[in-house]
Amino acid sequence: MKEKTLLKLQRQFLALPLHHIDTSVIIEKPTTINGRYCVSYLNIVGYKYRGKFSIPMLGECLLNILSISDYSKRVDLLEVIYSLMKNKRIELSGVDDIEKIAERIKELDSRIETTDRLILASAIQDGAHTFVTLDGELVHNAHIEREFGIEIKHPKEKLTRS
Repeated sequence: MKEKTLLKLQRQFLALPLHHIDTSVIIEKPTTINGRYCVSYLNIVGYKYRGKFSIPMLGECLLNILSISDYSKRVDLLEVIYSLMKNKRIELSGVDDIEKIAERIKELDSRIETTDRLILASAIQDGAHTFVTLDGELVHNAHIEREFGIEIKHPKEKLTRS
């Protein structure tokens, strides 16, 4: 591929809306209704959206993976995460300066658990347009969306709107 074409494709990819993906979207069983929405959403990441995983999200995923007693299922879930990162070009996001954001999230809604606050704070700090989750306390949380200018959506919503 010519360098000029490659640079154009890279610019187009970087122009896609940035979505941070929550643990729940990755670990939901594909056999459930929500799981089917998650699979459909993940199929368009890399084409319609740029995806990112935060370090706190990967930590929560790892805790869930380690709790699976069946070795082959643990390996399968790790393979899912690896293949998403490789094939969908999902990048990693660090945790620089998220403490103040996480504390503000706690002030806005004390129901949100610590790990979820850190994952969401990482998305906000990284400038994500959208945070995609199955978490009922987060989806459409007007206080957080208004305060930080981020959309918090269920995966099924991202299949029908940009």
